[in-house]
Amino acid sequence: MKQISRTQLKKAVIAAEAERISSLSVSRPDFGQSAKLASNARAAEKLGTRFLKAAGMDAAKLQAIAAGREAEQTRMIEKHKADALKRAARQQKTLRATLIAQSEALAQSVAGDFFPYPSFNLDTPFLIWSTPLLDIDSAAIPFGSSAKFRLATSQYQGVQKVGFYFYWANPFQDYAVINAATFMSANGHLRAHAPWTIGVNTSEVTATAQLGLSFGWPRPGTYQETEGVYLGGTGAFAQTFIGGDSNATTISAGVSLNRTMFAVPPREVVVFEVALLVDYKNDDGNIEVDFAKGSFNITCPVVVFSILNSPPQLRKKGRLDTC
Repeated sequence: MKQISRTQLKKAVIAAEAERISSLSVSRPDFGQSAKLASNARAAEKLGTRFLKAAGMDAAKLQAIAAGREAEQTRMIEKHKADALKRAARQQKTLRATLIAQSEALAQSVAGDFFPYPSFNLDTPFLIWSTPLLDIDSAAIPFGSSAKFRLATSQYQGVQKVGFYFYWANPFQDYAVINAATFMSANGHLRAHAPWTIGVNTSEVTATAQLGLSFGWPRPGTYQETEGVYLGGTGAFAQTFIGGDSNATTISAGVSLNRTMFAVPPREVVVFEVALLVDYKNDDGNIEVDFAKGSFNITCPVVVFSILNSPPQLRKKGRLDTC
């Protein structure tokens, strides 16, 4: 088998992720890019304003009431976020201790005879990456890898991913059929805002955890992922006579992810991707995703996998060297 270069593998993963995420982020037409639709929206707002005036309603006063409502919502959301930060800070030591205990338990199980099949652990990702590229603060350390990031955008729609990437090179001359398991913790805050306008205005954002595997140098057609585990989401819905809307939710979750019966070809590389996927849509609003402030972050301490078949070269259980 050719010598594995981590640098080449990182480049391959980054290129493949960029191609794959671009296909995920085009799930609906981007009406926000249409100058004609924008012109129609402005014309509708003017017509609506004239209608309100003709009906005897003070449009300026209605707008002022809507602004007051949005200000109060913003105040409540900021308080909600501050409370969430305090809880995350209090829980940080407990969460860290729990993650360490879970990681050590998995490592001990692999080293011992707990699993019925030869089993191994990957405790340090070779890459922590965001797609599209985002400023992240990450640490790749044994049984304690983490990442912090924040996303704030009014873009019409998009998919943002932050992932931990592990790999194993199959040293055998036979297929290795594997079951893989991992867990991710996520502590953060999601906010959606839809400002007041004539008509209906919406904004929404969700967060999902996923485990994906690909064999060989990552390329189209080799990637398989689990069904996403929903972590949380929020949305805002604004209307003419209600005003603008803002909403938020706190994410504080630990989830287990697994993939079964994945066949790794002889002398090939399998890449394990443990990722947080953020999906958002805005009409004329904006969203904020905060996994960076204070004790907010996402973590992925370890990936464990078992070899279900018995390649002739496999003699004993143990921890494989992943270069």
